[in-house]
Amino acid sequence: MVMEVAHWTAFILWYHLKLYFMQAIQKELNILTVEDNPADLYLLQEMLKSTSLSIGELYTTDRISGARELLRTHSIDIVLLDLSLPDSLGIETFFGIKEAAADVPVIILTGLSDTSLALEAIKDGAQDYLVKGEFDENLLSKSIQYSLERTHNLEVLRQSNERYDMVIRATNDAIWDWNLATNEVFLVGDAYKKIFGYDIVNAVTPHQLWGNSLHPEDKNRVVHKLARFILDAGHHIWECEYRLRRADGTWAYVHDRGYMMFNLDGKPIRIIGSIQDITHRKRSEEIIMASEEKYRQMFYKNPFSAWIFDPETLQILEVNDAAIQKYGYSRHEFLLLNIMDIRAEAIPDFFQESQYPVTLNRNEPRLWRHKKKNGELLLAEITFYPIDYYGRTAIQVLSNDVTEKIRLQEELAQEQKRRQLQITEAVLGAQEKERSIIGGELHDNINQILATVKLYLDVAIAEPQPRMELLSKSRKNITSAIEEIRKLSKMLIAPSLKELGLKDSIDELLQNILIVKRMKIKLSTEGLNEETLSRDQKVTIYRIVQEQLNNILKYAEATTVSIQVKEKAGQISLLIADDGKGFDVNCRRKGVGITNIISRAELFNGKVEIDSAPGKGCRVKVVLNTRLSEVGEPKSRV
Repeated sequence: MVMEVAHWTAFILWYHLKLYFMQAIQKELNILTVEDNPADLYLLQEMLKSTSLSIGELYTTDRISGARELLRTHSIDIVLLDLSLPDSLGIETFFGIKEAAADVPVIILTGLSDTSLALEAIKDGAQDYLVKGEFDENLLSKSIQYSLERTHNLEVLRQSNERYDMVIRATNDAIWDWNLATNEVFLVGDAYKKIFGYDIVNAVTPHQLWGNSLHPEDKNRVVHKLARFILDAGHHIWECEYRLRRADGTWAYVHDRGYMMFNLDGKPIRIIGSIQDITHRKRSEEIIMASEEKYRQMFYKNPFSAWIFDPETLQILEVNDAAIQKYGYSRHEFLLLNIMDIRAEAIPDFFQESQYPVTLNRNEPRLWRHKKKNGELLLAEITFYPIDYYGRTAIQVLSNDVTEKIRLQEELAQEQKRRQLQITEAVLGAQEKERSIIGGELHDNINQILATVKLYLDVAIAEPQPRMELLSKSRKNITSAIEEIRKLSKMLIAPSLKELGLKDSIDELLQNILIVKRMKIKLSTEGLNEETLSRDQKVTIYRIVQEQLNNILKYAEATTVSIQVKEKAGQISLLIADDGKGFDVNCRRKGVGITNIISRAELFNGKVEIDSAPGKGCRVKVVLNTRLSEVGEPKSRV
């Protein structure tokens, strides 16, 4: 026998207090009661009829739309208003009444848990509020009279701002009336049938129906509690939660609340109450409890350091195991700190009150410098966001130690900078090398030939006798100079790969080398499809082969060279091996040839592997990506 806490006491007092002690209100009042709960409406009507108020008409409705229509079509003197209706909820219910009739006084009927909201309603224009179960007919009569009087004197209170956000939802309660003298329980209305499925409407319940419907695990507790309540005449309110069996055999959680009445001798004679089905609430509570337990596990077992702090005092309220292990404080020590105590620098301005709400909407990570209990510093990537912490707003913080990550990033940046400098040096070295070659060829060869030609021509001009012989020699030397310039240009300018192709261009390069150097060179291009390669990719392969052959000619003293070019799975594999004297790959090299090869490979996200040792020859393997989508950050391994 359960009833919602906010409802019962008021109705019982209205119904049973002495009627002949009330002072009548001289003016007949038309009263509008806006209430959707059948139990509340029934008892409220009985109470109003039992007062000494001079009542003209009693109008009732269970919806705000019906109340607005009655206010529009009838003369209403006062409204008794429950804020929770099927078509309106909370403070909006009150506003709906005031919009329809701003000059009609409104008395709010509220539960014990809603008194603070009712006080807010007073500020917004309600004339008074009554806590259900905490007033009698005298207080009700006075409240109505005072409300009418205040209405005439305080017109400004009829216009107010929105105050309520939410009130208790309307419930369908099964009203019961237990006559202790006859031991009969009368069920009012059809709510009991709707809730529990028993065909009992406005009738006395079968004998022992309630007792037999109690859950076996709850029966002894509930029966003994009810017996103690009846024997203890000092208490008026009965309240208990338990389980009742429905007609279909399922179990419902119920909240039972009643009010005991006494005769003039102080003997209990009657209990009126109601039963509310709270099964859904109980299931929700179980889900919430499970959710809260899951959240606690997620918080305390989170591998990242986490804590919760008060946004006003910055005091730490909760801390997880990872933070205790990372920062070195015990849980008790942590709860004595605020977030300033673990920061290595001052708290930034976004903790100022004026900026704080805006900042909470930004959940991007921030980099803070923290200090551990032992004074060691760490860089922490912080993310924080507001949470509800036992009914108040608090801030949860997740801290990720990124000290090592930042260090590695800095090292990587330094390495990238070093590699860039190395590439720049290689490019500049290659340019200087080419300029040196060009300058040497021009000075030592072509310039000498042209100087000889000039000398011959000068003599031929001055001396007619050997003129023809000198002109013939000059012509021969000019032809030689042209040939030297052609060779020099051919060495510097990339071959016409579009016309010859990569394989033929490499063959031509090898033939030119074999003219001046006696060695065996073997070229293999098995499986190479040149049509899949761009011109830049072909030039890169050609230049790498040219660069390594120059290194072999200058330093290796090799007699045999093997060149293999293969294509597989979108990659070009180039292997150049020789049987020369080799070198130690760990020693710093003075030349820029290998660096140039690495730089060219990095342009196509390639990698270079060098295998060499003194007396063991050298193997240079280069792998290049041929698909443009695979070309990304340069990579190399030497």
